Amino acid sequence: MSFATFESELLNSPVHKETSRQSEVRGTGRSAGMSIQEALGVLSYNQGLVEFADSKAGSLILLNSLLIAAVAALPNQGGLGVYKLASVLLCSAAVYVCFQVISSKDESSKDPKYGKCRSSFQGWEQSDFLFFGCIGKFKNGDEFCRAVNTSDHESRKQALLQRTYIIACIAQRKFAQYKTAQQMTSVALLVWVGVNLIPFLRP
Repeated sequence: MSFATFESELLNSPVHKETSRQSEVRGTGRSAGMSIQEALGVLSYNQGLVEFADSKAGSLILLNSLLIAAVAALPNQGGLGVYKLASVLLCSAAVYVCFQVISSKDESSKDPKYGKCRSSFQGWEQSDFLFFGCIGKFKNGDEFCRAVNTSDHESRKQALLQRTYIIACIAQRKFAQYKTAQQMTSVALLVWVGVNLIPFLRP
């Protein structure tokens, strides 16, 4: 039985197919760079991957919670207590890593020296009109509107691509952490299965 991944669902969606078709038509005989519409599509795709990783991490937290409860219900016969402890520790570690997946965020707006949020713009951030952290650095709404109206197409596109790169890095980090939590859960599950089988294997 095959399961649809986020990537396959997105690539088969009518919106993505239509966007791809329009891009091919526009790109025929041209070597121009990516348009803002295409950049927004890439940004939306990577943002979807971030949300997908968060959803998978949440499901893994639930699985580990159920596994911890199941291990706790097993009897402490012979040396089973050591295996039960190992399984609970692995599940707890997996839950912690999953929490890191859900809580990981953009670190680009922080001062590297103090780890505090910067109140001033850094280069391309002046043209980033999507991220709330950049929008909030304007003194008021009038200044924000003025910045949007006076910005040029190329600077907005560059800011959009920079933001896409940051979100892609976040998605990469989340999936790497999720893989670690998944491996911990798999080992904990094997230990739990072993603990359940030991009483039946003993003479």
